[in-house]
Amino acid sequence: MHDGMDNRNQFQVNQLAGGIKLFPYHNDDRFQVEFGGTYNAIKDTSLANKLLYSRITFRLKKSFWFRLGYESKNGYTTEQPSSFQKTRNDAGYFAVRFVFHKLYLIAFLGRGKIYDSNNTRYGFAGLVKGPFNTYFLGGHVQSSEESENTRTLAIGRWASFRPDGLPSGFLVWKHRENYDFQLGGAFWGKKNLFIRPAAIGMAQGIFISSAALGDNHELRRSQLMTITDDYRNADISLFYVYMNKGIAMSPGQINHVGFRAVQLLKMFDKIKLSVFSKPVIGFFYNEETEPEFNSMTLSFKDKTTDSWAFQLGLSIYDRFILNAINNPDKSEWTVALSYIYR
Repeated sequence: MHDGMDNRNQFQVNQLAGGIKLFPYHNDDRFQVEFGGTYNAIKDTSLANKLLYSRITFRLKKSFWFRLGYESKNGYTTEQPSSFQKTRNDAGYFAVRFVFHKLYLIAFLGRGKIYDSNNTRYGFAGLVKGPFNTYFLGGHVQSSEESENTRTLAIGRWASFRPDGLPSGFLVWKHRENYDFQLGGAFWGKKNLFIRPAAIGMAQGIFISSAALGDNHELRRSQLMTITDDYRNADISLFYVYMNKGIAMSPGQINHVGFRAVQLLKMFDKIKLSVFSKPVIGFFYNEETEPEFNSMTLSFKDKTTDSWAFQLGLSIYDRFILNAINNPDKSEWTVALSYIYR
């Protein structure tokens, strides 16, 4: 991904990401192993960020599973007054989930090294299934480093296997000292695939990620503001993502890096002309915040810039997906061709 954003540090980067999921025990999906990571080359420098993750999940039965995970990040940060401060972070965790009728209980214990300090984190969360396929999650993470204490809330509705005409959606909020993250979405239409496993998996996954390091590193990955195939799962799709992080650019002063992005997509599923079908139109709003040095006051201030973009796309032979995004404020075009393998 060229000119993507390393959203943990707000560096402009060229990024390569990948991963693999394995089922080594008789191809049984109750036992799975995952490995992956990202490599970010920071633009205009010879520096790079490397993030590796791994986890093992074992589902003894439908109502009980446990997971072991490990992450390692070796790179640079803007946490210090000097940019490109080298750092090495490692974290490991153990998570478990029980299901009692309409109540899901989730707990984890983790330990990680950040800035030469080993911190222990533990957390508990409960997810309750409500009427009309609604759900609510609340969780809290306690750390030996008070600034890492995290609150997580999630609310939403998953889609029925048999379409009932009602929209589905979610809103997740994570908060800790000098850090806020929000992720939301809404989906309308008969092709809605935001069903229960996806809804519950997203909510509990965002909570458990508090034990690791890349809590927003993989959540955005520019997917909500660039080419994505997610819109094919609904007639109308709405995405929202927000992150605001406080950083100490000078003693006693907190500045912020962050972003806000909104994406609205409408797919016309019934339109077909020769080999072309499923045209889509999209509207994007993107907002970026970063510190800017004020030479008059000899201090940093927060600078916010925003831009609009528009998308047009279609399917070819129901196998190829062609999309183009125009960002007139930046005089930029993004074009992508995807292939669906069945």
